[in-house]
Amino acid sequence: MKQKSAYYYGIFLLGGIGIGILGALSLSQKSKVFLQNIPTYTQFDTILTILKTDYYDKEKIQTGKMEQNALKGYVDALDDPYTTYMDPEINSWFQEEIKGETDFEWIGAVISKKSDYILIEEILKESPAAKAGLLPLDKILAINTGSTKTLTVNDAIKQIRGPKGTNVLLTIERTNKQGIKNLFQQSVIRDKLSVPSVTNKIINPTSKNPIALISISIIGEETNNLLIKTIGDLSGKNIQGIILDLRGNGGWLLNIAGEICSHFIPRSKLIVSAKYRHGEDQAIYSEGYGELEGIPVVVLVDQMTASAGEIIALALQEQIGAKIIGTQTFGKWSIQGLESFNDGWSLKYTIGKRYSPSGKSIDHTGIVPDIAIAFDPNLWATKAIDSQLEKAKQILLHK
Repeated sequence: MKQKSAYYYGIFLLGGIGIGILGALSLSQKSKVFLQNIPTYTQFDTILTILKTDYYDKEKIQTGKMEQNALKGYVDALDDPYTTYMDPEINSWFQEEIKGETDFEWIGAVISKKSDYILIEEILKESPAAKAGLLPLDKILAINTGSTKTLTVNDAIKQIRGPKGTNVLLTIERTNKQGIKNLFQQSVIRDKLSVPSVTNKIINPTSKNPIALISISIIGEETNNLLIKTIGDLSGKNIQGIILDLRGNGGWLLNIAGEICSHFIPRSKLIVSAKYRHGEDQAIYSEGYGELEGIPVVVLVDQMTASAGEIIALALQEQIGAKIIGTQTFGKWSIQGLESFNDGWSLKYTIGKRYSPSGKSIDHTGIVPDIAIAFDPNLWATKAIDSQLEKAKQILLHK
């Protein structure tokens, strides 16, 4: 049951599915189940005995916290960025995020972790971050008074998010086209933002060649339902081309990616295949919903387009000849399962790898766009012109 659920959802086990024996155990019991599989488990026991007997500040000995930290270190030793032992707060945020439509109190910036800083990859329009003048590719060197050098993305998210109306102070490094670095501090007032995973806009609505811009920010549980609503909104408007904006789309659910592709790709054509260590290999084919078949498509991607977002981009490229425009994508081609525990912690772990319709793997390399063009933050800041979107419009209008 657990494996089938993992493969069905493709990336995660959701809603308590597959909790199994470990899910019924207490914190201490679960810790020992894991720790007993460590050859040096007796050394853990010996160290704990020594500390309980001789450690001077005995009130600092919190065995539950120590066990959880040991488990986290145990998992982190795999050196797999997609396998992690998540605390209840991060797990709760994670479960909300994969729904694909939720409200957050934050600043409206999509971030990632680089070597020694946090990078802003995307700014939501009309968000506090946009109003404060933050730009994609800005580096966050400090949050309030603390450096981001040793922070994980989860740590940064915890610090940047907060109650509506409160301030967060960011130390920003911005590099201009001449390579000159500018360091400054920017206070941003948090707000409650509704983050639907699908939005749409008609470009040139009064012309003979109206283009639909469909932006998908995440591939969550509700994303396909939102896309169906969007398709309904576009019905009867004589759409001559579609720009599918997957920039900043970190993916999530494999089966939902298949549903999204089924609106564009003819029935029974392969969308993606997957191989697992345990269980049967998997292939997802288009259901051929047909509403958007035959309409020229251009796909926008960037370095944060990953996972299920990359599945959609490659499937559209290989099966219907969609042009991919932007910058090289992230290159996440692995599949994760999720094991949830009764104490609120969860284990997200890699269970398989995936392949494009042509059998291509882009793990750790990413998709090389058909037309490479970087986002120009200066053009956006001075004239509100999206350089990548403009290129996509040119391609469709000159077909």
